Amino acid sequence: MGKQLLITSDVLHKIEYDLWEDGDDRYFFDYDSYEIRSKDEMDEYAYSIPLVHVSQVSVMKAFLAKLNNRTISNAFRSLSDKDIWSKFWNHIDDDGIASSRWGRFENEYLLKLLTSWCEENGISYIRGE
Repeated sequence: MGKQLLITSDVLHKIEYDLWEDGDDRYFFDYDSYEIRSKDEMDEYAYSIPLVHVSQVSVMKAFLAKLNNRTISNAFRSLSDKDIWSKFWNHIDDDGIASSRWGRFENEYLLKLLTSWCEENGISYIRGE
């Protein structure tokens, strides 16, 4: 068996970025080492591609949609991304939806996004942790 990217929680969270960060080209997949590296760690001649990335607000929106709760949907419907991000935790906690449910969803969402990206780019992977 050839090289495989080891997908850990650390790798998963490298594809997600906060609203105030620039998600583009923060991390790369290095085909030579089969590792995820930051832009600063990359050799300028390395055979690499930018790592897939998604904003945390996009993941939050997907979580809210999956809840299928009209009250929550209405509360977030007309908010800007910045407002969604700032109100997400208070509203979720107020409605008794534990952060563990969010954490499970977030990890599943990121894992699906990353494994699809790996398959599209011919990158063999294995899950760790």
